[in-house]
Amino acid sequence: MGEQVWKYIAAQKRGERLSKIPAEWRIPSDSLPSPENKFVQDFPKTSGFFTERELQLTEAMASEVVAMIASGEWTATEVITAVCKRAAVAQQLINCVTEICFQEGIERAKKLDEYFRREGKTIGPLHGLPISLKDQFNLKGLDSTIGYCSHANKPAETNSTLVTLLAEAGAIFYVKSNVPATLMMGESINNIFGRTLNPRNRELTTGGSSGGESALVTFRASFLGVGTDIGGSIRHPSSYTGLYALRPSHGRVTYQNVANTYLGQEAVRSCAGPMCRSPEDIRLFMSTLAGMKPWLYDPQCLPLPWRAEEEQLPSKLSFGFAMGDGYVTPSPPLRRAMDITKAKLRAAGHEIIEFIPYEMPLATRIIYKMWEADGGYEFQRDTDATGEPLQEFVETWVGHSSGVKPQTVFETWQNQHQRSLLAEKFLRRWQSTATQTSTGRPIDALIMPSTPFPAIRHGGGYPWQYGVMCPLLDLTAGVFPVTKVDLEMDRVPEDWQPISEKDKEVMDYYGKPENHEGALIGLTLTARRLEEEKVTAMLHLMRDVVGVDY
Repeated sequence: MGEQVWKYIAAQKRGERLSKIPAEWRIPSDSLPSPENKFVQDFPKTSGFFTERELQLTEAMASEVVAMIASGEWTATEVITAVCKRAAVAQQLINCVTEICFQEGIERAKKLDEYFRREGKTIGPLHGLPISLKDQFNLKGLDSTIGYCSHANKPAETNSTLVTLLAEAGAIFYVKSNVPATLMMGESINNIFGRTLNPRNRELTTGGSSGGESALVTFRASFLGVGTDIGGSIRHPSSYTGLYALRPSHGRVTYQNVANTYLGQEAVRSCAGPMCRSPEDIRLFMSTLAGMKPWLYDPQCLPLPWRAEEEQLPSKLSFGFAMGDGYVTPSPPLRRAMDITKAKLRAAGHEIIEFIPYEMPLATRIIYKMWEADGGYEFQRDTDATGEPLQEFVETWVGHSSGVKPQTVFETWQNQHQRSLLAEKFLRRWQSTATQTSTGRPIDALIMPSTPFPAIRHGGGYPWQYGVMCPLLDLTAGVFPVTKVDLEMDRVPEDWQPISEKDKEVMDYYGKPENHEGALIGLTLTARRLEEEKVTAMLHLMRDVVGVDY
């Protein structure tokens, strides 16, 4: 009976989603790429399914869209219609969408266009900009299942505070994107909506838990999406799909009234941030939101305006450079991306010093204890409610069969104290780099991969990742694209030697570049807490100095 319940709910939700794709936006069967066709990124350009105007509109950056609408050259209605069509196609090819509200978005665009015609001005800095949302964000009247069958058919009664503020600035919402059930997996798959695919190789993932967002944005079916990150969930998907992104510190972007797991768990905080295709778009999102004074609506938000003076960078920057964490080294494509970045930054007059985050293994142990504190009770409860199974990785980790036990209050306190001691140690070591740099300042940021490997094949899980220090210590981090997997250059050298058993496991997991064919490669830029303005400025630098080679 239980299996019938969750399967019925899943089928009903998928049918509802399909019904919201207009017939004219459904790909004809004779044009639909076969399952064997792994690369579908170019479908909009090569299929003849889109007009030149639709391609022009959807290929633009978010900052370009708002400028063109504000100038009167484009209308909000034509922009939202084009991007809704592209999102509909993305859903049919790579399964990245959960909730659809195309018609509501188009109706709002018409009202914005009417306001512009009548008043001769925009209603705000995001006037007419379509923004996609990770499934967690509440849109009144739509579900926020976060992948659980037991959360289906319970539409939100109010909007998330972030949604309200972005709408007041002129944004339009039209779609919500796929996530893994529990939000705690490196791949976006759940029993309701299924698995999201990578448009550059449909045998690969776009990461998780914001993998539906990364798929939409990289496919040009979104100009800017909002993801969340408690362990890498913005940074991993963005680095796998060639995006720019920001994982801000807690308190800069409102997280109020957002569907979530770990409600009430505050030892390590999930943070929301933008995922997009240019640093200008990150600045647009962050500066607009700060200008809306979210601290007047959300008591968790810090009263910090966008500090433009912090975007003024010194002429010479000093970057820490981490080819791994001293326990696991990056696979060949990530190592090559690091080498490219180092060479270009040095050629531009910037400084690189080695700074290995040896604290990573300890940080990993601490953060996993935080995530496991309830012994998996919440995840088990929300899947048991309809009889649906947990995904294999989560079941093995904290499911009924895992044997994980809840921690005592004292044990959680001790673990949190270990985090505090680690934060003190890491800050001292960061500050001590002032004795190594030629600038006399500590390093401005740390450059390293987000994971040791590029986008992986489906169902693989993560044997190791480098994403835990940022949320554990509440550091600001950005992502920038560099290169893509090369089938010749990214083979494991014959003389390669592991530095640990885990290092060997990870390299065996990477295997060969053919396992990751088509994957894009990005890197992370981590600064200190609440340095969003500085990180955004440094992402501009990375784009201008490092660039991409594809």
